[in-house]
Amino acid sequence: MKGFTLIETIIGIVVLGVIALGLFATFTGVFKNAVQDETITVAVSLAKGEMERVTKLAWASILNQYRDAPVSFGGNFSNYSWQVRVDRVPTAIVHTTNMNQYKQVEVRVTNPIVGDISLKTIVTNN
Repeated sequence: MKGFTLIETIIGIVVLGVIALGLFATFTGVFKNAVQDETITVAVSLAKGEMERVTKLAWASILNQYRDAPVSFGGNFSNYSWQVRVDRVPTAIVHTTNMNQYKQVEVRVTNPIVGDISLKTIVTNN
């Protein structure tokens, strides 16, 4: 008589199940990393765009924007929020008697998947 016994069939199913779980775990990890990488790339691009916009403003117009309550980009990027923080430049960075000529600008983009992505620059009115 040819064929598989019930025990051989059950063992085969268990082995295939273990292999399938291993493959599923691998693909799940790869997918999660791909989503996280894409989210970081989008957040950095949005932050660069906001930084460009802010640094092109007139000196007096470079101010805090939504510092205490980030606002959503809306549309396709509604799960990303942004804020602009303008502070004095730390004295460890700029050694000058006239610190009023410099502003440290930080653009922060937030997403629930990756948290905060922050870009900083220093602008001057010279």
